[in-house]
Parts: sequence; structure tokens; C-alpha cells
Amino acid sequence: MNNQVKICIIGLIVSISLGFKADETPLEKLLKQLAKITANYPQEKVHLHLDKPYYAIGEDMWIKGYVVTAEKNEPSLLSAVLYVDLIDQYNTIKKTAKLEVVKGLAYGNITLIDSLSPGNYHIRAYTNYMRNYDARFFFQKDIIIGSLIEKMPASSKKEEKIELDLQFFPEGGNMLAGVRGKVGIKAVTNDGLGANLSGYIENHNGEKVAVFTTEHAGMGSFAFRPEKNEKYTAIVTLADGQARAFKLPDVKENGYALGLTATSEAINVKIATTPALIGNKEVLVIAQANGVVCASFPFTPIKEVTITPIKLENFPTGIVQFTAFDAEGKPLSERLIFVNHNDALDINVNTNSVALTKGKTEMKLATLNSNKKPVEASFSVSITDLKQIAQNEDDETTILSNLLLTSDLKGFVEQPNYYFSKVDENKIRQLDNLLLTQGWRRFVWEDIMAEKEPEISFRPEITLEVSGKITGANDIDLPKANVTLISTTPGFFLKLDTVSDARGNFVFDRLEVPDSVNFMLKSVYGKGQNKDIKLTLNQRPKVTPYKTIRKTVDLAPYLEITKKSFQELGKFKGEGIALNTVTITKQREMKSPLNVPNSANASGSVDYLITRKMLEVENNVMMVFHRAPGIRVAGDGIVVDTRKNKVMRLIVDGTEIDQSAQPYFLKSINPKDLEGIEILTSSYNTSVLGGGGTIYVTTKRGAGAISSATNTAKITNAGFSVRKEFYVPNYDDPKTNNQLQDLRSTVYWNPKITTDEKGLASFSFFNAGTPGKYQVTIEGLDTFGNLGRKVYTYEVK
Repeated sequence: MNNQVKICIIGLIVSISLGFKADETPLEKLLKQLAKITANYPQEKVHLHLDKPYYAIGEDMWIKGYVVTAEKNEPSLLSAVLYVDLIDQYNTIKKTAKLEVVKGLAYGNITLIDSLSPGNYHIRAYTNYMRNYDARFFFQKDIIIGSLIEKMPASSKKEEKIELDLQFFPEGGNMLAGVRGKVGIKAVTNDGLGANLSGYIENHNGEKVAVFTTEHAGMGSFAFRPEKNEKYTAIVTLADGQARAFKLPDVKENGYALGLTATSEAINVKIATTPALIGNKEVLVIAQANGVVCASFPFTPIKEVTITPIKLENFPTGIVQFTAFDAEGKPLSERLIFVNHNDALDINVNTNSVALTKGKTEMKLATLNSNKKPVEASFSVSITDLKQIAQNEDDETTILSNLLLTSDLKGFVEQPNYYFSKVDENKIRQLDNLLLTQGWRRFVWEDIMAEKEPEISFRPEITLEVSGKITGANDIDLPKANVTLISTTPGFFLKLDTVSDARGNFVFDRLEVPDSVNFMLKSVYGKGQNKDIKLTLNQRPKVTPYKTIRKTVDLAPYLEITKKSFQELGKFKGEGIALNTVTITKQREMKSPLNVPNSANASGSVDYLITRKMLEVENNVMMVFHRAPGIRVAGDGIVVDTRKNKVMRLIVDGTEIDQSAQPYFLKSINPKDLEGIEILTSSYNTSVLGGGGTIYVTTKRGAGAISSATNTAKITNAGFSVRKEFYVPNYDDPKTNNQLQDLRSTVYWNPKITTDEKGLASFSFFNAGTPGKYQVTIEGLDTFGNLGRKVYTYEVK
């Protein structure tokens, strides 16, 4: 069989995808199906650039989101909505920002309200479309949030004895008898971080056959030749002098092992074969990056080791997966390698002025691509005071480390940007050790061979949407159910109707609404017989329990300066960040004044009460209003206060409904869905509210809750999150208070810097009031998926 490498260019993919032929080879079938999946089911990735690595309660977390396609890291045109969740250490979502995405770019902020507790938090970001795939490919980042009045919670961990987990990963997945190969090793202690150690491998007779040493983050590799029917054990000595033994994987008598080594010009593909399989069957090799096939070739092994070089220029920067298959398309061996063409955007920063405290500084950017050509690109810029924000570049989750590496790897990667900062031969080797030991699965080869296509349950959101499902008794899908969406926000009228599809799904899209708008939804099926109808809104994804793994950071100096900064700005007391001490001398027995559970009528005042029992015997809710004193029902169904002859205020579960704008609303309510109705008409009970009387309607699901057992639902804050503008004081303005110390930790944040066709952009800002070093962090990309990051420091005098 010809051993020449067949580079899979677009023409080959297109010709293969025209249809199966009678003589179609397994290789052609694999290529065709992979091309189909990649073309028809694109995947998205997300990267977030935050202004700094940790925060204090009361601050704002400033965010720039980059949503790209996984194939080439180009800005995605699929999704227009990005969700950013702030999750505490108990896996509870504390805050969510809903950001508008325009041509793959989004920006906004999360205000760290004073109801938060200090501690470890987790940021995740995703689009609705990304939910069709493994949630472990969402953007993930750990942060710490400190408090100006509370100490960080003490670690619940007691002094534990260090436990060591040692894992071995034969290159290509198999340790073959009689074949010399590489074995990756990963040593992790019970704190989740890597451990640097050394040890040796012995056979069942106690004879030493290999030695090993771990390097960065507890990873390393060694080579040796295992023997048939032999068992191997690794011996290491811990810091306390105790020796520990760990078993190596079993030796396979027959099989294949795929190995990779890279030079400056090529990737050498080594396929090792046990003697019994030499000359036996054809083996297929496919190299792909994010579903795009870069190279492929079939061959029949004629010796124990076969090496095939492939030019490096055939591969993009990033992770490339090599897989060997048998003649039927079954995966035999797999190996990842990282290709780095050093083609990141070249970002140059220039400042001609001397930086002074509270002085204006102007910066200019000049951006070139790998061909030294100017490029138009979008960037976000953060400038921080290094005295307050101590940053370790190796620990950062950067646009390079995320989109090129960790977004394609499952599991925790310690110090991800270590492999992209000041790269040398040692780091190249250590990155290869990482790929020997880390899991990767964006798709499963068995599914490709079986022509199994991804199940798409979540469509890309090209606009704001409200969606859900209508079911009946025994959760049977109800098609053609009528669904109505009504605004319950005073001053914002909107009413939309739709019909559920064959599976009971419904969607309201193209919603252009402010953040504060609230909606009520109601479903009716058939002739209005709503018994057993259930309207369920599509919920955001559940939080997968996540173990925070990070080194200890001392926030005390940062929090102390931030506290002084808040005091200077009058923010420390004025916004409730600090609380006065309250001494509790006696607990008072509290009795709820509510007449109806969960009622929004917190005062308990009422002139006429309609109870749950009274409502359960009614089929039409309007009947109870005809019997209530002091009110009347007009012909259009609007309830009027007869004493003042005014339309009554209608408040449903705490949300006011304008009866005049929505006269049909009360009529649409099923009385059996209600917990109670309170009517206030007397001058005493309505004096505070003013105007006519008030009707409080409380549903069985309670104020603000969403029910999964009724034909109605409620949505709050339906629009995009409100975006603040980052405040930069203008010390050139005489109205600006120059007497403030100005202890800002983030001096400047701008998520909207764009270079022109000459690759140029400029911006200006005022430094804070403290001298010292400041760090400029710039991240961004161009429309072709070329990524860039620049870290620049300057001194303020």
C-alpha cells in the first residue's frame, strides 16, 4: 500500500460528500461523515476578559465576551445572546448577566451586591446553542470575592495528611509488549494541584527498569520497553519519607500505539505495531483540528515502527488530534499534539507622555498579523494598579490559553497561560506532557462511524426569546395550544400570541425589550378547558458541582485599600456596604399579617377577602367580583371602585396589571389556580396607595415564583442586562474633586477599542492618585480568528 500522505484539501472533502459509492472505503466514509458533522453542526466557544482577577463586594466586575466558532476561532454569527453566571461555592447562581452579542462580541458588567458573602466564586459563560454539547466546554473561571467588613471564611479543611494520586498514560493509549514507547505521568495531591516528585518503575521481581521525574504541575513522561506477561509498579518517596507504590496499566500482547514528535518543519507520526500484526491489516490515520481534517493516510505496517512525517504547514495553531483506525473504522490509538505557528496578533503599545498621578495618559495601538500586515480587530483593555492587583501571568485565563487550549480539554488545567508566556523548549515539552495526560472529547468516533448526528435541542438565539413547552395529563405533548405573552410592566404594553408546535414547544422571539420588563404567560388548549394543562418555561442549565482548585491569595492589602477608596467616595456607608452593629436583646415572636399565603399585600389590611375555598367552587373568576361589596364589574370586564368611580389597581403576585390596557386579563384567570383575592376599598386602607381601590390576586404558586404545575408562568427582567459605563475621572475639569486620594485598582476599562484599516487605535485616561507601576492588559481578535494578547507595564510618577 502506498505510504504517501494524502492531504485532505477542500476538493477532496467535497468530492467525498457527494454520496456513498459501492466501493467507498472506510477512510472515505469517515472523512465524509466528519465533514458533514462539522459543516452542519458547528460549535461555539466563549472567552471572557475580566478587568482583574479578584474583587471586593460593592465593586463592579467588568466583562468583554468573545463568542467564536470552534472551527477557526472566527467571531460567531450564530448567537446573539450570551449568559454569564456568578456561582458561589455551594453551586448556587447568585447573579446572571444577559449580554447582547453583535458579530461575536459582547460587553457588560456584574455588580457585586452587598448581599453576597465573601469567598470563592465561579464564573461560567455560554450561549443557548452551546447547551447542545457537553457543559464542560462552557467558559469556566474561578475568582475570589472579598468583603470590606467581613473576613474571608476560614477553610473548613483540617490539617490533612497529604494524599497523592499518581496516574499513567501510555502514549496512544496502549502499552505494548516488546515495543518501546512513551508513558505520560501525572501526580496530583488532595488539594487538586500537581506535585513535583521522582521515582522509578520496577517489574514483579523488584528490578528497576525505568526512572521518572515530574516537571511543571506534576506532569512528566518517560520511555521504556515493557515485556509480555509482566506487571509493573511505580515507587515514589513522599516528603515524609514514606514510600508509596502505584500500579501501571496492563501490558497488551497485541495492538497499535500512535506516537507524535514535532520538529520546526514537520510532525513525525510514529505507529508502533506488535509483531503478530505486522503485514496483517491496513491501518487508517486521520489528523483533524476542531472537526476539520488536515491530513489522512492509509498504510499496512511492514515493520515494528513506521514513521511518517507531515509538514507542519498543513496544521493550524492549536490542538490537533491524530487517530489510528482499523479497516472497519474502529479507533485503535489516539494522540493529541499542540501546533504553534507563533501567529498571534502583534500588538504594539506606545505612549509618549510622562505618566503622572491624576495625569492624563494617551496610548496608541499598532496591530499587525503574522504576515506583518495591519489588521482591523476588536480589543478590550484593562489597566490596573500593580500595588493593589498582584497578577501572575501564568495563572491567568487568557484569550490564547482558553480558545487555543483549555476550551478543547476536559478537566482542570493548572496555570493555563504558563504555556503561552515566554515560551521556550522546556515549556513546549511540558505542554506535550499535558496533552499526554488530559482528556479531550468534542465528538465520539463511534458516533461518526454510525452516522449518528448530534441531537439539537437548543437552537441559536438570534434575538431575545421566551420559550417553553405545553403538556397535558401524564406530560403528553400538546400541539396547537394557544400561548399568550403579556407585559405586566406599567408603561410598557406588549401582547403576543403563538401556537405550540407538534411537540408542544413554543417560542416568542425577536423581543426588543428593556431589562426591567416583566411578562406573564398563559396557555389555553382546545375550547378553553385548561384542566391538567402545564406551561413549563425553558430553564437555564443546572449548575454542575464544581470543585474550586486554586492557590491561596491574600486579599487583605487589596481590601484595605479598596475600603479607603470607598470611604473617600462616600460609598462605604452611602450604599450600604458597611452595616451598623445591632445588639439583639430578645427575640420577638413574629406573626405574619398576611391573609393569603405569599400575598403582596404585606400590611394585612383588607375590606373583603375571597378565600381559596370560595374560589374552588367557581368556574368563572368574575363571579366573585359581582358578589363583592363596594365594587362593580363593567361590561368589558374591568373592575371599578363604586365609591370613587375609578378603575381599581390590579396587583397579581406583586406585579401591577393595567386593567384599562388589558381588560381581558382577569377573565383569563382560572379561579382554581388562585390562593386568594383581597379587595381594598375603604379610605383607610387605600390612603397610602392613593386613587381608587386595589385588588390583590395571589396565585397558588406565590408571588414571584414560577409554577411547573399550572397553565401560567411569570418572567422577570426579560431584556438584556443594563450596561454601566466605566467611570474615568477627568482631572482637567475644574469641577472634578482633586482632593480625593483616588485609590482605584482598575484605572481604566474599555471593551470597545477597534483598530482601523491601518491597524491603529488610540485612547486616553487619567491615572489614579498613587505612584508606582501600572499594568495594561489587552486582548482581542480579528474577523479571521487571529488572536492577540499584550501585557504592558508603565510607571506613574
